[in-house]
Amino acid sequence: MIIVRAPVRISFGGGGTDLAAYYQHYNGYVISAAITRYCYIVLGERSDGMLQVSSADYHNWRSYPRGVKPELTPPLALPAAALRWFMNHERKCMHYGLELFMGSEVPPGSGLGSSSAMAVALAHALSGFCGHTLNPQQAAELACTFEIDMLHEPIGKQDQYASAFGGLNSIEFTAHDTRVIPLNMSSESLTTLRSRLLLFNTGLTHNAGSILGGEREDMQHGRGDMIEQLHRMKAFAHEMHAVLLAGDFDQFGRLLDEIWHVKHGLSPLISSTQIDHYYEMARTAGASGGKLTGAGGGGFLLLYCLPDKQQAVRNVLTQAGLQEMPFEFDMAGPSVTIHTAQMKNNAV
Repeated sequence: MIIVRAPVRISFGGGGTDLAAYYQHYNGYVISAAITRYCYIVLGERSDGMLQVSSADYHNWRSYPRGVKPELTPPLALPAAALRWFMNHERKCMHYGLELFMGSEVPPGSGLGSSSAMAVALAHALSGFCGHTLNPQQAAELACTFEIDMLHEPIGKQDQYASAFGGLNSIEFTAHDTRVIPLNMSSESLTTLRSRLLLFNTGLTHNAGSILGGEREDMQHGRGDMIEQLHRMKAFAHEMHAVLLAGDFDQFGRLLDEIWHVKHGLSPLISSTQIDHYYEMARTAGASGGKLTGAGGGGFLLLYCLPDKQQAVRNVLTQAGLQEMPFEFDMAGPSVTIHTAQMKNNAV
């Protein structure tokens, strides 16, 4: 049996510049952090040669006879893509039957990058089943292959890298490679930053593909204002990097507020009247700034708030029906546990 968990992430700045339509021409740059909420894979061998995939999040399961490639159809398109890739590239080990269970601590469409975290977990689990170990770069790129190349999702590469590496990082995207640069902050600084961040579930789900797909089309068709907006988002991310290393966390909070207003110009789908209302409630109660944690449209609201203002913010948002999700920074990235007594015959 193999058990893998991979962390989801909160994004701080630069989102959208990790789309290929942008970074292949201008280079992308984001700041994000993995957090202690996880996507899980439990994978075991079957003696009958069948493939069975179960998802707790979608309350769905499918099974396939030996040698039959899973169809790439929702809601289990992601594990199907991963299984297809390994059936094409690791035929010997995929001759065995297997049972694959998927579950997440956050709901789909949360804006926390859970789909990409699940893709990273799948990459590690199926590689382990075939007797291989992946480094973070390999896991991130294989997850991108599943989501972007095989499923043609109109998304970027930030979430896969954030999950695969763990920690608080800046990530640079170019036409040639992707580079992860950890923010070398002291333990005390990390604790201070974390203590001033609040995360609330708005209860609204979103479709990142619709928002990012629109941004990608605008860039491909040369919409200049979209490109200029993304240039600004990248500049904000660089500024965030500087203030975080300097320990100027209050300026970090103010930057989040600036980004909130600039990001509204990227797409009308990024926010809504209801989400804007939640944000203004939080600001009035004492939050310095905040953002939606993903492409927008719903999911989780991340807020920067000094400790003496936090209870007031919690009170107004919980009374409005939002639920706070406690978290810490995940500095380790994915964990992989392999019970080798069962799996040793699958090594190639």
